[in-house]
Amino acid sequence: MLLLFLTFLLAHFAADFVFQGHRLIQLKKKHLHQGLALHSLCHLVITMLAVSLYTVIVGDPVDITWGTMAVAAFFVAILHYLIDWMKVASGKRFTNTIISAGLFLIDQLLHVISIIVVLHTMGLIRYSFAAFKADSLQFLFGHMIFSDPVKLMLLVIIFILVTQGAGYFLNILLRNLGPTPSLGKGTYSIADEQTQIKTYHNEQGEEAQEVITVKTERIYRDSPHHIGRYIGMIERVLIIIFIVQGIPHGMMFLIAVKSLARFKQFESKEFAEYYLVGSLSSALIALVFGYAVLRII
Repeated sequence: MLLLFLTFLLAHFAADFVFQGHRLIQLKKKHLHQGLALHSLCHLVITMLAVSLYTVIVGDPVDITWGTMAVAAFFVAILHYLIDWMKVASGKRFTNTIISAGLFLIDQLLHVISIIVVLHTMGLIRYSFAAFKADSLQFLFGHMIFSDPVKLMLLVIIFILVTQGAGYFLNILLRNLGPTPSLGKGTYSIADEQTQIKTYHNEQGEEAQEVITVKTERIYRDSPHHIGRYIGMIERVLIIIFIVQGIPHGMMFLIAVKSLARFKQFESKEFAEYYLVGSLSSALIALVFGYAVLRII
């Protein structure tokens, strides 16, 4: 039962984060319902492929047919459409960055709940809130033993979340903090202000001082193909590996390498704050998932 639920969950995260390309995102912005319909169809197809693979590897469970799982996948896709539509409608009313990041998390939570509700209603899984609470506490503070297929499924889901999923979340969280795109293609600008004290002699020959504010703007070439996002993915995976292997000091090496690559930009307070918020948020996400990996293996 748990493996079937994880199959649906893996299909959801794969469709939402791995196979949702830039064109589909832009289509949802221009033609909302057409884009949502295509996105939900992709979810249905990927879920059906995952369920088919599940039946081939595990076989048909007792009292559960492939058709029943297909119907469940259809209802999950319909609910996915409705949840995404509500998220877009709410996002238009609230433009605050923190609220947008919160809506992203709530959206994903509702998708997971919808999968549980559909599978439970159709008798594909049997679970109660009391059992969920007990299993959660045991997972966090006790000791749970998972079968090898369940471990593999959980690790694949965590890999998707810590790379693609975290990338989507951080993009929302940092979108108003990042450097300003300049007029030139493939470049961005960083503005800064510096206060200087200028000493001069007035008409009477007396020494005087004047406080002036100097505004500067530097143009930098952007990384090709948003390579910074892939660097973040590799960073989070490496942090998890360091945690699992018991070498947390390896994170200091990552911080040093990233700092050297952005050394010149640190002269700007705006960029330094953007860098710190992004790096600390990314590291925090990796630490949370690293702890989860330790509990699984």
